Amino acid sequence: MTDPLLPSVPPPESLRAEWLAALLARSGVDWDIEDIALERVGTGQLGDTVRITPRYGRRKGPATLIGKFAASDPASREAAAGNGLYAREIGFYRELAAEARVSTARCHAAELAEDGSFALLLEDCHPARPGDQIAGISPAQARAAVIEGARLHAAFWNEGGERDLSWLESGEPAMRPLAQPFYPAEAIRSAWPGYRERHAADLPAATIAICDRFCERYEAYAAIDPARPRCVTHNDFRPDNMLFDGDRGLKVVDWQSAALGYAAVDVAYLIGGAFAPDVRRAHEPVLVETYFRELEAQGVRTYTRAQFNEDYRRFTFAGINVAVCAAMSVMRTERGDRLFLTMLDRHVRHVADSGALDLLG
Repeated sequence: MTDPLLPSVPPPESLRAEWLAALLARSGVDWDIEDIALERVGTGQLGDTVRITPRYGRRKGPATLIGKFAASDPASREAAAGNGLYAREIGFYRELAAEARVSTARCHAAELAEDGSFALLLEDCHPARPGDQIAGISPAQARAAVIEGARLHAAFWNEGGERDLSWLESGEPAMRPLAQPFYPAEAIRSAWPGYRERHAADLPAATIAICDRFCERYEAYAAIDPARPRCVTHNDFRPDNMLFDGDRGLKVVDWQSAALGYAAVDVAYLIGGAFAPDVRRAHEPVLVETYFRELEAQGVRTYTRAQFNEDYRRFTFAGINVAVCAAMSVMRTERGDRLFLTMLDRHVRHVADSGALDLLG
């Protein structure tokens, strides 16, 4: 029998050892937790993350855990609720992680409460460290990331076969399938004017021109071949959502945006946003080739390189959607402004370099 939902999950600053032990017990984990110490970690804007250091009695668990909880900022929490992001992350760890082929943090407990709050207790992957979208990552780290992306996509290729993944749909039923999960035309068209006004002094004329055209011709961007296979996509597949152990490997985290989508969206979004444009141009061909070879090695044989190249070019626009819409829907911070401006600049340049403007007509 499935345990009933918790009424609510307390914010991190109110956590107590007894509550944590009871949460773990719901997942069959019997650690004797007598006390806890908490430390804020991460820079995520849709959730609050802490490192938990338990003090154990006789039945011991790991030295530290990572706890992830609903955002304390009301605007960020509302944005997450609007797309069911907390339920998606809980669902990923409960339903998909074991079969996803992708390297991710081990989950000890995953609970969604009646009031929409949630709790995730995850493996602490220290000394692995989060990537930095603004600083970028090394080509070796990007290569490891595209390999992980290919493994995720292959695991649930063609909508997971006979598995029911309908809970991963996004958008209103009449709009499905969205070309880019969570982003119908109205999202960018409502967010871009405010973003353009907010950052009028920061945006080059070329960026404004491309984003204006993207908004005007969004239906052309969204007109992907309906016969293209979909799979489970991460949809925020960028360095900040990866834990790197130097150049040796990584774990992909932050699955709040998991959805059914087209594989190339993750690849173009990662490569377009993780590097300064000159570095991206130097390494992009090898990274794209690495991704596609791994996808084939994982058993995907019905998706041609020409189809992937076409989809990859289309989804160079994906990061524009994320940078603009996320900036206008979460709590504004100084780092957030720098992050979203950096992302927008890199993705706009990626669009220009790829010739994707031609898709808009």
